[in-house]
Formats: sequence, structure tokens, C-alpha cells
Amino acid sequence: MKKIKRQLKSVFIFFSAIAVMMVIVLASYYNYRAIQDNVIEIEQSQLLSLANTVADSLERFFVNQTHNLEILAKNRYFISNYIAQQQGVITEAAFQNIEDYYSIQSDNIELIRLIDGEGEEIYTYPITDYGQGIEADFQEVYEKQKAIIGALYQEQDKLYINILQPVITDGHISGVLYVKIKLETIYHAFIVPVKAGEKGYSSVKDSDGALIMHPNTEDIGENVIEARTSAYPDFDWSELQELVEKQKRGESGVGIYHSLWFNDNLEKRVKKFSAFSPAQVGDDFWIVNVSKDYLEVVSFLKERTYNIIIINFFIILIFVTTLLYLYRVKKDQVLIAKEHALLVKVKELNEELEADIQQRIVLEKELIQSKNKFENIFEAGSDCIFVIDVGQNAQIKEVNLKVTQSLGYSKEQLLQMNYQDISTFITPEKLNEIKSDLLLHQSYLFEDILKGNQGKSIPVEINIKPMVSESTNQMVMISRDITMKKRFEEEMMENKRKEALMIYQSRLAAMGEMIGSIAHQWRQPLSGISMIFNNIEDAYTFEELDAPFLKNQGHRLQELIKYMSQTIDDFRFFFNPKNDKENFLMSKILDQTLDFLRESIRLNNIDVSMSLEKDILMLGRPNQLSQVLFGILKNAIDAIVLNNSEQRKISVRCGTEDQSVHLEIEDTGGGISEEKLVQIFEMYYTTKEAHNGTGLGLYIAKVIVEKNFDGEITAQNTQGGLCIVIKIPII
Repeated sequence: MKKIKRQLKSVFIFFSAIAVMMVIVLASYYNYRAIQDNVIEIEQSQLLSLANTVADSLERFFVNQTHNLEILAKNRYFISNYIAQQQGVITEAAFQNIEDYYSIQSDNIELIRLIDGEGEEIYTYPITDYGQGIEADFQEVYEKQKAIIGALYQEQDKLYINILQPVITDGHISGVLYVKIKLETIYHAFIVPVKAGEKGYSSVKDSDGALIMHPNTEDIGENVIEARTSAYPDFDWSELQELVEKQKRGESGVGIYHSLWFNDNLEKRVKKFSAFSPAQVGDDFWIVNVSKDYLEVVSFLKERTYNIIIINFFIILIFVTTLLYLYRVKKDQVLIAKEHALLVKVKELNEELEADIQQRIVLEKELIQSKNKFENIFEAGSDCIFVIDVGQNAQIKEVNLKVTQSLGYSKEQLLQMNYQDISTFITPEKLNEIKSDLLLHQSYLFEDILKGNQGKSIPVEINIKPMVSESTNQMVMISRDITMKKRFEEEMMENKRKEALMIYQSRLAAMGEMIGSIAHQWRQPLSGISMIFNNIEDAYTFEELDAPFLKNQGHRLQELIKYMSQTIDDFRFFFNPKNDKENFLMSKILDQTLDFLRESIRLNNIDVSMSLEKDILMLGRPNQLSQVLFGILKNAIDAIVLNNSEQRKISVRCGTEDQSVHLEIEDTGGGISEEKLVQIFEMYYTTKEAHNGTGLGLYIAKVIVEKNFDGEITAQNTQGGLCIVIKIPII
């Protein structure tokens, strides 16, 4: 009866603890849901307010532009000049107010144009042929007899929109004044600054649901539903389609749907907030959309709720465990007292037997535990483990589970085989060699290829140790799969071979340019040598050849030959095949590299300025650094020549900063577009396709600077050109 009461008491404590835990979990959960709903409601309200603000900004932009154009069209000075032009009277400042208008609005518009009643251009500023794109809009102005905002249209892969204002003289429309606005300008002014969270972004669609402003320019012009279903046909887009239908009806609101981030390559569906608001643009409307990551809003609530639940759980667990422990201690004390009384009575009768039994039990338990431990370790190994009997032709005595999984044989099949049956390299002679080596070193390591079922081959690294047992002829073989290691080594070798080949190709290209430079540099001294010989011949002919004259001509001849020899020495240094690191001065490398290009610089009338903070001693491969500088300076010369720059200047600046050499090479060759700037260090990318550019120069420069000098190389546009920046640690 007492035993039953004790059991009921334990059960009561256990279920009470569970009940308390469930109450805490449910309370935490409902509290979490209430807070989450409140946070989501506030976040939706804020996102909708943000979308409404952006929509209002777009509407005000178009209203202001239309109003400003109307003011210009009704300006008396403009009207008088326009009528004079119609009558054939043209003055110098006939349309100065149009130019003034563009100067004021140049940040917002692409051009302003005046056309007559027949649609013929009268005046455009700036004078650039961007195309008309207003045929349908032109007719609409005459039909409505007022200013309109035209339909979207595309030119040169960009979207534009026109605002048209009728010019009224003598009570009727005699011309149309309109401005052309690029949507990309509106996007950067009003949409880009609006972000919601780390991943969120803003976009704009037209009333048909086609994207017209979006961070991913590839989606511009596409219907968002058609684009998503085409790119990801297996996903359910019904939530997004429902939101888009509301947007197309001109509604505003906030929705939650599942989609993907356009800049996420994982193609993982996530939950998003989407706030949308219509912006009235003329007679049509656009849809302003602000998107934010749902998980970004609620993740911190989940973490705090889970932490609270876990802390409460551990508190209850500790409390219950303490109660059970105290209860068990009290129970054990009672049992120990009873057992002690019984043991005292029988101690004299079975003392020896009890001791023997206890000892046997302990030994059996230890043996079982040891056996189980060995079996678990043996079977759980991530490597193939064999037990081999060397005395029986390397018969397999035991294998772990990994062997059967890797080779495709059953354990029974393997225990009927010799190790030579699955090995590629093991022979009887090899086995004898292994046995002899094990006697000396107690370990043997080698590589082998295991032959599996159905022709499967696995390269392995094997470590052999003798078996510590009564049988001295058994050994343990641990085989580790090195398939990935071999594949990685092969890929590394292939990558090194390709990289070396590209560097060699780059050096060959540089050699061709340098040989041309040497030819230019030799032309003048060769001409001088020829002149010296002519002078000596003339002096001899006119009997003017004396010792001072001959000595003077000989000295000039030696100077010219020394200059030609120095040119060859510089060429040999540049193509020195030595790869050993050595100490060198930065100024010397810069001077030698500039000497190679001196003739090209002179012929193209380029001014080179060099500012060296102090002479810097460096450790590395100077010929490779010279190759990098040669390619960068040659690109600078080509850019200046190809762009026919008015200022033909190259600036070389070198100093130290944060224990690094800071080298800048800046030219006035016109720079490069931001789209291409991020690609110039890619393999085979060139901007000189028409001039036989290889696309390897800057890529090889990046490889040499980053891998051989542990540095970094970057490029940035400057006013009038491009600046290459190289940072190399001072070792």
C-alpha cells in the first residue's frame, strides 16, 4: 500500500510539472501572437504611409512640371519671339527663355522642344537627336486643347515620358512645347532613396501591372505576373496576382504574399509585406510599391518568445528534478536501512559467496561494456576499417559498416575474400614489405585504389597498425576515401597551368609592344652612329682627321652604344624568368617601366608627372611588378590617344599608408562607364575590341598583385579620366 502511495506521489509531481509548463507555454504563445499582430499592424501602417508619400511626391512632380511648362508657354516674351519666328523674323536670342528653362530643369528633363502645328521641329535644346516619340500625344493635345502627360515609350533601352503644352496664339493652337523626361531620373530622385529594412526596396508599375521602375533593370517593361510565372512556373503566384489585380484597379493598401528577392540566387521563397498606392499621372495612374521582408519584422519576437519558454522550461525542470531527487534520497535511506538489517543476519553464511559473485558481476559488466564500446566505435567509424590475417594470404576477418556501404559488397561476401581481391596495388611482396616495416615502426601509411562491386573504384589513404592480441598475424587497416582530395589536387594543378599560360600570353603581348618601343628607341642612336661614321669619312677625305676629332667621335659613339646596351638590359630585366623574391626599390621599377614607354609617350605628346613620397624598399618579384605597371601605363597611353584628349597627362603618385605602398596611376583618357568599370579586371574583358585588345592585361595585373604580392588593385573614375590604385603590404 505504501509503495502504491509513493508511486502516485511521483506521478502527481510529474504531471503537475507538465501542467505548469503547458500553462507557461500557452501564455507565452498567446502573448507572442498578440504582440506580433500589433507589430505587424504598425509596420503595415508605416509601409502604407511610405507608399502614399512616394505616390504624392510623384504626383506633385508631374503637376509642377506641367505647371512650369504652362508658365513658359504663356510667357509674353516667348510668345512674341515665337510669333516673330513664324513670320520669318529671327533674332539672336529668339528662344533664350527655352534655354533658360532647360538650365533650371536640367536635373529633371532630358530636353525641351518646340514644334509647329504640323509636327515639324522649330527649336530643340539641347540640340540632340533623341527621337520624337510624340505622334499619338501630339494628336491628343489638339483634341483636348490643354496640356497632357503622354504615354510611356522606349528609346535606346530606356523608358521616357513627355509632357506636352499647347502654344496658343490668336485664340488657337499653333504649336506644341514639350519636355522629355527619362524614368530613370525619376527613379533615382524619388524611388531609390525609399527603402524598408535591409532587403526591402521600392518599385513602380504602370496601370497594366508592367514594371517601369525597379532595382533589377532586367525586369523593366515586363508584366510582373507574367515575368514571375515564366521564370518560376512551379511556384504558386496567386497571392501576388491578387495584390496586382487590386493595384491595377487603383486601390491602395498593404498585403502579405510569398515571393523571391530579385538579388537572391538561392531561389528561396520568402514572406513579404507589400504596401501599394496609386499615383495619378495625367489621365492614367502608376502604382508605387514598397516591399519589406516579413521575417525581418517578426524574427526578434520569435527569438524572445522561444528564449522565455526555454528559460521557464529549465527552471521547472530543475525544480522537479530537485523534488524527485529529495524524494528518491528519502526512499533510498529507508531501503538501505532495511537491507542493512537483512545483510547483518545472513552475512556470516554467504560472505565468501557474495564477494565472489560481486567480483564476477563486475568483470562481466566491464567485459560487456568494453565489447559494446569497441563495436560502437568500430561500426560508427567514418573510414573503412579492415581486420586482416596476414598469415592467411591477407584474408579479411572483419569489416565495419562503412566498408559494405562504400564497396557495395555484403559483409558475408567480404569475409570470404582476401584483401588482394579488392586492392589494386597490394601483392604478396608488398605484404611482406608491410610486415617488416610494422616490426620497426608499428605503423605503415600508403595509398591504394579499392575495387568495389560493379567496377567501382575508390582512391584511399591507408594506415596499417598491428593488432594487439594473442595473434601476431592480424593487423588493422584504416582506409580513408581521398576522392575529393585527388579531384581537388587535379583542379588546382589545372588552374595553376591555366593561370601560368595566361600570364605567359600576357607577357608575349607585352613583349610585342616592348619590341616596338625598343625599335623606336634604337632608331635615333642608330641614326647618330651612322652620322658619326659619315663625319669620320668626311674628315678623312678632307684631311681633317686628327686625334682630338677621332677621340671626340669615339666618345659619342660609346655613349650611343651604351644607351642601346642599357635598353637591351632593361628588356632582359622585364622578361627575366627568375621567380625568386628579392629586395628592390620602387622608384627604380617605375623609372625602368617608364623608359620602355618613353618613345611612345614622346610621340603622342603626353606629359608624365611622377610624385614619390620617399624611396621605398620592397621584397618581391620586381619583373612581375614591372609587367603590371607596363600594362597599366600602356592602357593609359592608348586611352588618351583613342579619346584624343585635349589634356594629355599621366600622373604617377607613390607613397606609404598603413604599412603599405600606395600607388596611383591617373590618366586623362576620358574614363570608363560605371557599368563597365566593375568588369575591367575580368578575364578576356576589353574595351579595345577594335584595336586588338586581348582582355588579359588588367586580369593578369590583378592576379600578380593579389596572389604574388598579397595586395589589392582597384579602379575608379576621376574628373576627365581613370585612376588605377594599387596597395601592396611592405614586408
